[in-house]
Amino acid sequence: MSGYRGNKRQHYGKGSARRGRDHENVAVDENNPIIQCFREYATILDAKHDKYERIVKISRDITIESKRIIFLLHTIDPRKNNLQKVCNEAKDRLEAIFRNHFVNIAKELKDQDPYQYTRAYTNGMQEFIEAYTFYEYSCGMDISHWDAIQKKLTYSSDQNVDSPSNARSIAEKPLNEPTDAEPDEQKRSNETTGETMKLICLLHPQDFVLGLGDLSGEIMRTCINSLGSGNSESCFLHCRFMQELYKGFLSVTSIRSRDFSHKMMTLRQSLLKSENVCYNVTVRGGEAAKWGTTDETSGAMFQLQPSKDDDDEGVYF
Repeated sequence: MSGYRGNKRQHYGKGSARRGRDHENVAVDENNPIIQCFREYATILDAKHDKYERIVKISRDITIESKRIIFLLHTIDPRKNNLQKVCNEAKDRLEAIFRNHFVNIAKELKDQDPYQYTRAYTNGMQEFIEAYTFYEYSCGMDISHWDAIQKKLTYSSDQNVDSPSNARSIAEKPLNEPTDAEPDEQKRSNETTGETMKLICLLHPQDFVLGLGDLSGEIMRTCINSLGSGNSESCFLHCRFMQELYKGFLSVTSIRSRDFSHKMMTLRQSLLKSENVCYNVTVRGGEAAKWGTTDETSGAMFQLQPSKDDDDEGVYF
Protein backbone atom coordinates (compact mmCIF):
# COMPACT_ATOMS: atom_id res chain seq x y z
CA MET A 1 0.00 0.00 0.00
CA SER A 2 2.82 2.38 0.86
CA GLY A 3 4.59 1.62 -2.40
CA TYR A 4 1.45 2.27 -4.36
CA ARG A 5 1.02 5.62 -2.69
CA GLY A 6 4.62 6.48 -3.41
CA ASN A 7 4.25 5.63 -7.09
CA LYS A 8 1.11 7.67 -7.20
CA ARG A 9 2.82 10.69 -5.72
CA GLN A 10 5.77 10.25 -8.04
CA HIS A 11 3.50 10.00 -11.06
CA TYR A 12 1.67 13.15 -9.95
CA GLY A 13 4.96 15.00 -9.53
CA LYS A 14 6.12 14.14 -13.01
CA GLY A 15 2.87 15.22 -14.48
CA SER A 16 2.92 18.53 -12.64
CA ALA A 17 6.48 19.25 -13.74
CA ARG A 18 5.58 18.46 -17.33
CA ARG A 19 2.57 20.71 -17.21
CA GLY A 20 4.73 23.48 -15.75
CA ARG A 21 7.20 23.23 -18.62
CA ASP A 22 4.35 23.36 -21.08
CA HIS A 23 3.13 26.61 -19.55
CA GLU A 24 6.61 28.12 -19.76
CA ASN A 25 6.71 27.59 -23.50
CA VAL A 26 3.42 29.41 -24.09
CA ALA A 27 3.96 32.75 -25.88
CA VAL A 28 2.69 35.88 -24.08
CA ASP A 29 0.12 37.84 -25.97
CA GLU A 30 1.28 41.45 -25.68
CA ASN A 31 -2.02 42.69 -27.06
CA ASN A 32 -3.90 41.22 -24.11
CA PRO A 33 -5.42 44.09 -22.07
CA ILE A 34 -4.43 42.45 -18.79
CA ILE A 35 -0.80 42.10 -19.91
CA GLN A 36 -0.72 45.69 -21.07
CA CYS A 37 -2.18 46.82 -17.74
CA PHE A 38 0.54 44.98 -15.79
CA ARG A 39 3.22 46.40 -18.08
CA GLU A 40 1.95 49.85 -17.22
CA TYR A 41 1.99 49.06 -13.50
CA ALA A 42 5.58 47.83 -13.78
CA THR A 43 6.62 51.07 -15.49
CA ILE A 44 4.98 53.16 -12.77
CA LEU A 45 6.62 51.17 -9.97
CA ASP A 46 10.05 51.35 -11.63
CA ALA A 47 9.73 55.12 -11.97
CA LYS A 48 8.68 55.42 -8.33
CA HIS A 49 11.61 53.31 -7.12
CA ASP A 50 14.06 55.31 -9.24
CA LYS A 51 12.68 58.57 -7.83
CA TYR A 52 12.96 57.19 -4.31
CA GLU A 53 16.62 56.24 -4.82
CA ARG A 54 17.44 59.65 -6.27
CA ILE A 55 15.97 61.33 -3.20
CA VAL A 56 17.96 58.99 -0.94
CA LYS A 57 21.19 60.03 -2.66
CA ILE A 58 20.36 63.71 -2.19
CA SER A 59 19.56 63.02 1.46
CA ARG A 60 22.99 61.47 1.95
CA ASP A 61 24.65 64.58 0.56
CA ILE A 62 22.58 66.74 2.93
CA THR A 63 23.59 64.54 5.88
CA ILE A 64 27.29 64.79 5.07
CA GLU A 65 27.25 68.56 4.60
CA SER A 66 25.16 69.08 7.75
CA LYS A 67 27.65 67.10 9.83
CA ARG A 68 30.47 69.22 8.45
CA ILE A 69 28.61 72.39 9.42
CA ILE A 70 28.13 71.05 12.95
CA PHE A 71 31.85 70.32 13.23
CA LEU A 72 32.53 73.83 11.98
CA LEU A 73 30.30 75.38 14.65
CA HIS A 74 32.13 73.46 17.36
CA THR A 75 35.30 75.36 16.43
CA ILE A 76 33.86 78.56 17.93
CA ASP A 77 36.23 79.65 20.67
CA PRO A 78 35.87 82.91 22.63
CA ARG A 79 39.63 82.98 23.11
CA LYS A 80 40.13 83.14 19.33
CA ASN A 81 37.29 85.66 18.82
CA ASN A 82 36.11 83.75 15.72
CA LEU A 83 32.36 83.74 16.39
CA GLN A 84 31.40 86.06 13.55
CA LYS A 85 33.68 84.37 11.04
CA VAL A 86 32.41 80.86 11.80
CA CYS A 87 28.76 81.94 11.84
CA ASN A 88 29.07 83.66 8.45
CA GLU A 89 30.68 80.58 6.91
CA ALA A 90 28.05 78.29 8.42
CA LYS A 91 25.29 80.57 7.13
CA ASP A 92 26.65 80.46 3.58
CA ARG A 93 26.89 76.68 3.65
CA LEU A 94 23.37 76.31 5.02
CA GLU A 95 22.02 78.57 2.27
CA ALA A 96 23.89 76.42 -0.26
CA ILE A 97 21.99 73.38 1.03
CA PHE A 98 18.71 75.23 0.56
CA ARG A 99 19.74 76.31 -2.92
CA ASN A 100 21.41 73.16 -4.27
CA HIS A 101 19.98 70.14 -2.46
CA PHE A 102 16.50 70.74 -1.13
CA VAL A 103 15.40 72.32 -4.38
CA ASN A 104 16.23 69.06 -6.15
CA ILE A 105 14.09 67.14 -3.68
CA ALA A 106 11.29 69.65 -4.26
CA LYS A 107 11.52 68.99 -7.99
CA GLU A 108 11.36 65.26 -7.44
CA LEU A 109 8.24 65.75 -5.30
CA LYS A 110 6.49 67.87 -7.91
CA ASP A 111 3.03 66.45 -8.72
CA GLN A 112 3.68 63.62 -6.24
CA ASP A 113 2.34 62.71 -2.83
CA PRO A 114 5.23 63.89 -0.59
CA TYR A 115 4.25 61.57 2.25
CA GLN A 116 5.20 58.58 0.10
CA TYR A 117 8.81 59.80 -0.02
CA THR A 118 9.35 61.29 3.44
CA ARG A 119 11.21 58.19 4.61
CA ALA A 120 13.66 58.67 1.76
CA TYR A 121 15.06 61.93 3.13
CA THR A 122 14.06 61.86 6.80
CA ASN A 123 17.64 61.20 7.96
CA GLY A 124 19.02 64.09 5.93
CA MET A 125 16.22 66.38 7.08
CA GLN A 126 16.77 65.59 10.76
CA GLU A 127 20.51 66.14 10.43
CA PHE A 128 19.88 69.44 8.65
CA ILE A 129 17.46 70.61 11.35
CA GLU A 130 20.09 69.77 13.93
CA ALA A 131 22.72 71.78 12.04
CA TYR A 132 20.37 74.72 11.32
CA THR A 133 19.11 75.05 14.90
CA PHE A 134 22.62 74.60 16.27
CA TYR A 135 23.76 77.44 14.03
CA GLU A 136 21.00 79.67 15.37
CA TYR A 137 21.81 78.71 18.94
CA SER A 138 25.55 79.28 18.51
CA CYS A 139 24.96 82.70 16.97
CA GLY A 140 22.66 83.79 19.81
CA MET A 141 19.52 83.73 17.67
CA ASP A 142 16.09 82.35 18.54
CA ILE A 143 15.31 78.84 17.32
CA SER A 144 13.17 79.07 14.20
CA HIS A 145 9.63 77.78 14.18
CA TRP A 146 8.69 74.86 11.96
CA ASP A 147 6.64 77.12 9.71
CA ALA A 148 9.58 79.49 9.14
CA ILE A 149 11.83 76.68 7.91
CA GLN A 150 9.02 75.28 5.76
CA LYS A 151 8.75 78.64 4.01
CA LYS A 152 12.45 78.49 3.22
CA LEU A 153 11.83 75.07 1.67
CA THR A 154 9.20 76.56 -0.67
CA TYR A 155 10.60 77.58 -4.05
CA SER A 156 9.33 79.41 -7.11
CA SER A 157 10.79 79.05 -10.59
CA ASP A 158 9.91 79.42 -14.27
CA GLN A 159 7.90 76.52 -15.61
CA ASN A 160 9.99 76.29 -18.75
CA VAL A 161 13.29 76.04 -16.87
CA ASP A 162 14.27 73.04 -14.76
CA SER A 163 17.78 74.04 -13.62
CA PRO A 164 18.28 74.51 -9.85
CA SER A 165 19.80 77.96 -10.38
CA ASN A 166 16.45 79.37 -11.51
CA ALA A 167 14.61 78.09 -8.45
CA ARG A 168 14.83 80.18 -5.31
CA SER A 169 13.20 80.14 -1.94
CA ILE A 170 10.09 82.26 -1.55
CA ALA A 171 11.32 83.30 1.91
CA GLU A 172 14.40 84.88 0.30
CA LYS A 173 12.46 87.01 -2.21
CA PRO A 174 12.62 90.80 -2.03
CA LEU A 175 9.69 92.48 -0.35
CA ASN A 176 8.34 93.88 -3.62
CA GLU A 177 7.90 90.42 -5.18
CA PRO A 178 4.79 88.27 -4.75
CA THR A 179 4.64 86.13 -1.60
CA ASP A 180 2.04 83.98 0.12
CA ALA A 181 0.64 87.08 1.84
CA GLU A 182 -0.53 88.63 -1.44
CA PRO A 183 -4.16 89.42 -2.16
CA ASP A 184 -6.24 86.76 -3.86
CA GLU A 185 -6.48 88.79 -7.05
CA GLN A 186 -2.72 88.85 -7.55
CA LYS A 187 -2.48 85.14 -6.76
CA ARG A 188 -5.07 84.35 -9.42
CA SER A 189 -3.25 86.51 -11.94
CA ASN A 190 -0.02 84.61 -11.31
CA GLU A 191 -1.81 81.29 -11.76
CA THR A 192 -3.42 82.34 -15.03
CA THR A 193 -0.17 83.61 -16.58
CA GLY A 194 1.53 80.26 -16.06
CA GLU A 195 4.96 81.88 -15.78
CA THR A 196 5.86 80.64 -12.31
CA MET A 197 5.23 77.53 -10.29
CA LYS A 198 5.67 76.59 -6.65
CA LEU A 199 7.95 73.74 -5.57
CA ILE A 200 7.68 72.50 -2.00
CA CYS A 201 10.02 70.22 -0.09
CA LEU A 202 7.87 68.92 2.74
CA LEU A 203 9.29 69.33 6.24
CA HIS A 204 7.42 66.79 8.31
CA PRO A 205 6.73 68.11 11.83
CA GLN A 206 8.00 64.83 13.22
CA ASP A 207 11.37 65.32 11.51
CA PHE A 208 11.56 68.82 12.95
CA VAL A 209 10.93 67.58 16.49
CA LEU A 210 13.40 64.71 16.16
CA GLY A 211 16.00 67.12 14.81
CA LEU A 212 15.54 69.28 17.89
CA GLY A 213 16.11 66.20 20.00
CA ASP A 214 19.48 65.70 18.32
CA LEU A 215 20.34 69.33 19.07
CA SER A 216 20.68 68.44 22.76
CA GLY A 217 23.78 66.35 22.09
CA GLU A 218 25.56 69.25 20.39
CA ILE A 219 24.67 71.64 23.21
CA MET A 220 25.98 69.11 25.73
CA ARG A 221 29.31 69.00 23.86
CA THR A 222 29.36 72.79 23.79
CA CYS A 223 28.77 72.84 27.54
CA ILE A 224 31.72 70.50 28.19
CA ASN A 225 33.93 72.42 25.74
CA SER A 226 33.05 75.66 27.51
CA LEU A 227 34.25 74.14 30.76
CA GLY A 228 37.51 73.09 29.15
CA SER A 229 38.09 76.56 27.71
CA GLY A 230 37.58 78.19 31.10
CA ASN A 231 34.20 79.77 30.28
CA SER A 232 32.38 78.06 33.11
CA GLU A 233 29.61 80.67 33.36
CA SER A 234 28.20 79.67 29.96
CA CYS A 235 27.78 76.07 31.16
CA PHE A 236 24.79 77.13 33.26
CA LEU A 237 23.20 78.86 30.26
CA HIS A 238 23.58 75.75 28.12
CA CYS A 239 22.19 73.57 30.89
CA ARG A 240 19.22 75.85 31.42
CA PHE A 241 18.33 75.75 27.74
CA MET A 242 18.48 71.95 27.73
CA GLN A 243 16.21 71.83 30.77
CA GLU A 244 13.64 73.94 28.93
CA LEU A 245 13.99 71.73 25.88
CA TYR A 246 13.54 68.60 27.96
CA LYS A 247 10.49 70.11 29.64
CA GLY A 248 8.97 70.74 26.22
CA PHE A 249 9.58 67.14 25.18
CA LEU A 250 7.98 65.86 28.37
CA SER A 251 4.86 67.90 27.64
CA VAL A 252 4.22 65.83 24.49
CA THR A 253 1.49 63.37 25.45
CA SER A 254 0.43 61.66 22.21
CA ILE A 255 3.56 59.94 20.87
CA ARG A 256 3.06 58.43 17.42
CA SER A 257 6.68 57.66 16.62
CA ARG A 258 8.87 54.96 18.10
CA ASP A 259 11.90 57.17 17.39
CA PHE A 260 10.57 59.75 19.83
CA SER A 261 11.23 57.57 22.87
CA HIS A 262 14.85 57.05 21.76
CA LYS A 263 15.27 60.81 21.35
CA MET A 264 13.85 61.32 24.83
CA MET A 265 16.37 58.91 26.32
CA THR A 266 19.25 60.58 24.46
CA LEU A 267 18.01 64.02 25.50
CA ARG A 268 17.86 62.99 29.14
CA GLN A 269 21.37 61.53 29.05
CA SER A 270 22.72 64.75 27.54
CA LEU A 271 20.88 66.80 30.16
CA LEU A 272 22.31 64.71 33.01
CA LYS A 273 25.83 65.19 31.68
CA SER A 274 25.32 68.95 31.44
CA GLU A 275 23.86 69.10 34.94
CA ASN A 276 26.82 67.08 36.20
CA VAL A 277 29.16 69.66 34.65
CA CYS A 278 27.31 72.52 36.35
CA TYR A 279 27.33 70.65 39.65
CA ASN A 280 31.10 70.22 39.54
CA VAL A 281 31.58 73.87 38.57
CA THR A 282 29.53 74.88 41.60
CA VAL A 283 31.35 72.54 43.98
CA ARG A 284 34.93 72.79 42.69
CA GLY A 285 34.88 76.29 41.26
CA GLY A 286 37.86 77.15 39.08
CA GLU A 287 39.36 73.68 39.53
CA ALA A 288 36.47 71.98 37.73
CA ALA A 289 38.03 72.33 34.26
CA LYS A 290 41.35 70.87 35.39
CA TRP A 291 39.61 68.08 37.30
CA GLY A 292 37.40 67.17 34.36
CA THR A 293 40.32 66.81 31.92
CA THR A 294 43.02 65.15 34.04
CA ASP A 295 41.34 62.86 36.56
CA GLU A 296 40.15 59.81 34.61
CA THR A 297 38.14 58.33 37.47
CA SER A 298 36.27 61.53 38.18
CA GLY A 299 36.08 62.56 34.54
CA ALA A 300 34.20 59.39 33.76
CA MET A 301 31.25 60.84 35.65
CA PHE A 302 30.67 63.17 32.71
CA GLN A 303 29.58 60.04 30.83
CA LEU A 304 26.80 59.29 33.27
CA GLN A 305 24.39 56.69 31.90
CA PRO A 306 20.95 56.55 33.56
CA SER A 307 19.47 53.18 34.27
CA LYS A 308 16.37 51.97 32.49
CA ASP A 309 14.78 51.28 35.87
CA ASP A 310 15.42 54.84 37.00
CA ASP A 311 12.05 56.56 36.90
CA ASP A 312 11.87 60.13 35.74
CA GLU A 313 11.02 62.56 38.51
CA GLY A 314 8.82 64.47 36.06
CA VAL A 315 8.51 68.19 35.47
CA TYR A 316 6.57 70.83 37.35
CA PHE A 317 5.13 73.90 35.66
